[in-house]
Amino acid sequence: MRPITLDLHGLKHEDVEEVCHRFVNENWGSQVELHIVTGHSVRMKSLVRRVLSMYDLEFEDGDIKNKGYIRVISSG
Repeated sequence: MRPITLDLHGLKHEDVEEVCHRFVNENWGSQVELHIVTGHSVRMKSLVRRVLSMYDLEFEDGDIKNKGYIRVISSG
């Protein structure tokens, strides 16, 4: 099954947390892996990690070939 992806490219930093909260809530409990595309922005990754931590979700930076996204391992 393909992951459900949220692409944050072009989004203002001030809007990231709200959009991530909405994405997590809409996909809570799904059995599909979630990907949040952040690019390589340290600030963007930090904002996303903060939201995911609020939900006590397991996550990691992308994969061996692409670190420009955060992979959510458990979605509730």
